[in-house]
Amino acid sequence: MWLYSISKFLEHPFREDIWFKINLVIGILINVTLWGALYFKLSPFSYLSDSGQIALHYNVYFGIDKVGPWYQALIIPAFGLFILIFNNILAYLFYLQEKMISHFLVFSQTALQLILFAAGIFVILLNI
Repeated sequence: MWLYSISKFLEHPFREDIWFKINLVIGILINVTLWGALYFKLSPFSYLSDSGQIALHYNVYFGIDKVGPWYQALIIPAFGLFILIFNNILAYLFYLQEKMISHFLVFSQTALQLILFAAGIFVILLNI
């Protein structure tokens, strides 16, 4: 049964569409870059500060309104990874019925990765 499912997945036309391949690669590259940037830029702050806390959120009206350990900033790329996997699974399932929905899901995952990348960079800049 599993072999049939794997062969069915490998022969699916979804895997041959260049639009999906490009968006998947771009999304993965952005997500991996964000993981690395947050880890390498924020982990030293846990040793430099007295309490090991960094600013996680800034509001124009109130200033810094969320503080926590540096690893809580990794929630941003973790959410991006979840969306990347979830949208690709949905796009795969909808591909044969509605190709337009699949295209929208894959494009929206890449756009969301860019938004999350900007949020991660702002968290880094807030703490430098």
